[in-house]
Amino acid sequence: MDEPVLQLEKGDEAGSRLRRALPMPGWQVPLSLLPLSLLLGIAAGLLLLAAFPAGGRGEAMVTMAMPESRSMAMLRISAGRAGNAAPLVVIDAGHGGFDPGATGPSGLAEKDVVLPIALALRERLLELGAVRVALTREGDRFLPLEERVALAESLEPDLFVSIHADSAPVEEARGANVYVLSPRASDAEAMALARDFNAADGAADTGDAALGDVEAVLAELARRETTLGSARIADRLESRIRAAMPVHGRFRRGANLVVLRSARMPSILFEAGYISNAEDAARIGSDAGREAIVDAMASAITAGLLAGDR
Repeated sequence: MDEPVLQLEKGDEAGSRLRRALPMPGWQVPLSLLPLSLLLGIAAGLLLLAAFPAGGRGEAMVTMAMPESRSMAMLRISAGRAGNAAPLVVIDAGHGGFDPGATGPSGLAEKDVVLPIALALRERLLELGAVRVALTREGDRFLPLEERVALAESLEPDLFVSIHADSAPVEEARGANVYVLSPRASDAEAMALARDFNAADGAADTGDAALGDVEAVLAELARRETTLGSARIADRLESRIRAAMPVHGRFRRGANLVVLRSARMPSILFEAGYISNAEDAARIGSDAGREAIVDAMASAITAGLLAGDR
């Protein structure tokens, strides 16, 4: 007998609410593993079809379908006063669409705070007039992790910057961090972040397995070079961020994150703070807090790329 399931239509509210309970869209988890608050929300009318076995035996399961695949669209490059030969920065606002990312105590969604930061960072960089800028998303849409990287790589940028807001089970955790690629996590928190982040939409962990021996060696050498550029940008960012806001422990951390694995562009992932912390959430969501973040990032990025940190 087939396992009874609860089936959710993609794009509905249940999809967003289940985002934190499912390892990835399309996976199944027993209902008994879902939090009571989520089950009550589901029961309140979130477009479900339920089938339970006679006599109450077995476990109901939940599945969520992945959105249909789409062909990749080219990203729009803004040059401003910089000109077409200026270094190119691709800014990636994390999550989006049915994927809210982390959710703060007030219900504030990560996807809704990182997009304004990304948009404001683009404008600030263009005001400085030294680089060109493209965004992986300019609105509320979902992009798989690997598609974000592929979109960026297609433009051959000088830097890829992914912007996020962290979360923690304890409200006391707060402060900003930046991540660069490392095959071994710098600490337990970085390891947990990489595990959860990479599993979020089922990103493949193929590495260079599809390449021949020579190509794999060349890719690894190129990746080492881009990682050095990533670290230089991250270090420039540290002093500026520390002057503007709290930092969570060691600022620069290493993790094997999907969006940092490119051998073709230096890449950093910036965590603007803990959305699970009330003070951080208020800062990240405010105009003044966003301006402080954007000023620090724009200054570090511009200085780094003009100095050849790539």
